[in-house]
Amino acid sequence: MDQGLAVPEARSAELSATPGSQEPSAGVDALAVHQAEADAKAREREAWLARRERGSRVGIRALLVVTRVLGRRGGHLLLRVIIFYFTLFAPKPRRASRAWLARVRGESSFWAAYRHFLRFAQVALDRVFFVQGRLEPFEFDRQGTQLMHEQVHSGRGAILLGAHFGSFEAMRAAGRSSNLPINILAHNQNARMIATFLDEVSGGRSQVRVIEIDPEDRTYILTVKERIEAGELVAVLGDRLGLNDRWADAEFFGAPARFPTGPYIMASVLRCPIFTVFGVFEAPNRYRLRCEPFAERVELPRGKRDEALAAYAQRFAARLEHYAGQAPDNWFNFYDFWYHPPTPPGEPH
Repeated sequence: MDQGLAVPEARSAELSATPGSQEPSAGVDALAVHQAEADAKAREREAWLARRERGSRVGIRALLVVTRVLGRRGGHLLLRVIIFYFTLFAPKPRRASRAWLARVRGESSFWAAYRHFLRFAQVALDRVFFVQGRLEPFEFDRQGTQLMHEQVHSGRGAILLGAHFGSFEAMRAAGRSSNLPINILAHNQNARMIATFLDEVSGGRSQVRVIEIDPEDRTYILTVKERIEAGELVAVLGDRLGLNDRWADAEFFGAPARFPTGPYIMASVLRCPIFTVFGVFEAPNRYRLRCEPFAERVELPRGKRDEALAAYAQRFAARLEHYAGQAPDNWFNFYDFWYHPPTPPGEPH
C-alpha cells in the first residue's frame, strides 16, 4: 500500500497539538528523516521486483540455452560460477539474504548468502524441466497431495495457497502428470512474467491458464469463480503484497509482517476450501511436495471480519514459518520482508 505521503503531515499535526512536546520544527525534521528512510526501503523492494520483471525474458532464454546445451547437471555446475559473481556484485540482495539467514539460523556469512542465491538459481533452472514435462531427473516425496485429487473429484474446486518459497512449479508439474487442472492467479506484472515464461519454455504449447489480477478491474473474480465451479484448482501466493492489496499483520519469525488477506476474502465469497502447498527443494534432485488442508470454509463473521482475516493470515504465516525454518535457503524474497511504510490513521487494512 502506498501510504507514505500522509504520514509526515498527520504526525507533525499531532506534535504541534500535544502540550509539552518537542518543537514542531525538530519534530518535522525527525519525521522527514524517518520518511526518507521509509522511502528508501520502499524503493529497494520495488527495485527488486522491477529487476525480476526486466530480466525475465532474457533470463528465460539463457536458461533454455543452458539446459539444451549442458543439461541439468551441467547447468547446475555453471550456476555455481555465475552465482559467485552475482553474490560479489549484488550488495542489496546479499544484505537481505544475510539478514534473513541471521534471523532464521542466528548466523550468516558471504558463503551462506552464496548458497542461498545458488538454491534460488537451481530451482529456477529446474522450472524449465518441469514446464517441458521432463520429470525423469527428479525424485518427488509427496505428502497430502491426494487431497487435491479428492477435491477435484468432488466436482468443486479449491484455492491452493503457496509462497515465494521453494518451487510451486514442482507441485504443478507433479499434478499435471496426474491431470490436475491447476490455474495460476497473479498480479499484473507477475502474471505477464509467468505467461512469458510458460510460453517461451513450452514453445507456445503451454496449457496452463494464468488469471491476471487487475486492481482496476475486478472481473477476474468471475473467471476464478468459473474455474472453481468447474472443479479446477486456482493457485495464489499468499506472502507478498500487490498494489492496493488488503493485508493483516502476522507474527513471522519473531516480528510482525504484512500478509495479504485477498485469498481468504475470495475463498469466503466463493465458498470454497483452501489448501496450503509447498514444494521444498533438497539437493541434488529431490522435491518434498506438501499439501495440507487450511480451511474447509472461510468464515468472516460480521463485526469481526478484520479479526477473522488476521487469524487466517496468522495461521498461514505459522505454516510458512514451519517450512521456511526447515529450509531457509528455499526462501526467495530478497528484500526486507518485515519492513513496510507506516500506515496513516484511518487507512484500511
